[in-house]
Amino acid sequence: MTAHELAHQWWGHQVAPNYTRGSNLISESLAEYTALVLAERKYGADNMQSFLKRELDGYLFGRSNESKKENTFINCNRGYQWYRKGALILYGLKDFIGEERMNAALWKFREKFGLKLEPPFPGSSDLYAFFRAETPDSLHYYLEDTWEKITLYENKATSAKAKKLDDETFEVSLTVQSQKVYADSSGMETNAVYDGDYIDIGVFAAEDKDENGRTRTNPLVIKKFRVAPGEHTYTFTVNGLPEKAGIDPYNKLIDRIPDDNVVDVDLE
Repeated sequence: MTAHELAHQWWGHQVAPNYTRGSNLISESLAEYTALVLAERKYGADNMQSFLKRELDGYLFGRSNESKKENTFINCNRGYQWYRKGALILYGLKDFIGEERMNAALWKFREKFGLKLEPPFPGSSDLYAFFRAETPDSLHYYLEDTWEKITLYENKATSAKAKKLDDETFEVSLTVQSQKVYADSSGMETNAVYDGDYIDIGVFAAEDKDENGRTRTNPLVIKKFRVAPGEHTYTFTVNGLPEKAGIDPYNKLIDRIPDDNVVDVDLE
């Protein structure tokens, strides 16, 4: 919370948004994203799941209690969108394009609109244009899904089995299911037709405590795969005793039921 409020000194107080629908994300989404980046720097990228899950739960709760209609993010007009959804969208984009490109887009945006005293002031479409310019064509689907559509995933890990190869090496077979869904403003959902989206698949050792007594996540392997709709099995050789495995295990994507993304590994 402190990081979010301090981030307003950089964003909301330097880049004044215009008075159009969606423009408040310039202040609030960028501040919440900045807070996530600071948390990542302090605790490490592998320990971000609890922070991301908090954002995801807040967004899912908000949309489930929507009294009128849910707008797309670029036209968002609710707190659960510009705080919770916005933070996830921007953190996910950084994960795809890297912090250097993300910062380049934000820097150029601030250079154009920072500390302006006269219009034009920026709206959500202006910020979106800077992100789009820094995103490779192969990842434009992510921007379109998150900004221009209401997109949810139905990712699920169904089973994970491991067999010992030698004293420290194990072969892990993980079976997952995946489907992307588009929702309209009334909540009606339609399965998307697509070749596959890039999603993290990971295997983890048991959690332990760091030198400060905080719970620490210990990935044995985590890698992005282009996951098509349907059921798939992935096999890994890992150095270390596997305990859990899953799809999108850190909850970077907007998953309708995030609690079934990870399962315990059965040792054969």
